[in-house]
Amino acid sequence: MNLSEKLKYLSYQDRARLQYGRILWKNPEAKARLLDHWLDERHPYRDRFQKNYRPWVERLLSTDAAYDEQLEEEFTKEGQSLRVIIKEIPPVFGAFY
Repeated sequence: MNLSEKLKYLSYQDRARLQYGRILWKNPEAKARLLDHWLDERHPYRDRFQKNYRPWVERLLSTDAAYDEQLEEEFTKEGQSLRVIIKEIPPVFGAFY
């Protein structure tokens, strides 16, 4: 199964978090705000993000879509998958954003 076939099983929410996350990540102020939100004690995914997925999510959001196949190869070598990392991008919600 190639990468595009794997990614077609992502939900629209996961695809949106990836695309909008990448757009926001390019803006230093928006990036700082996302990190502040995701690392806020009130965020329910804070611990999971901080302890398990932060480096991969940051790497994923820092790249362009053209590099997804390369990222899949890199993540696989590190025992992860692109699909899992996309699903682990924390959501943005609540009045504290």
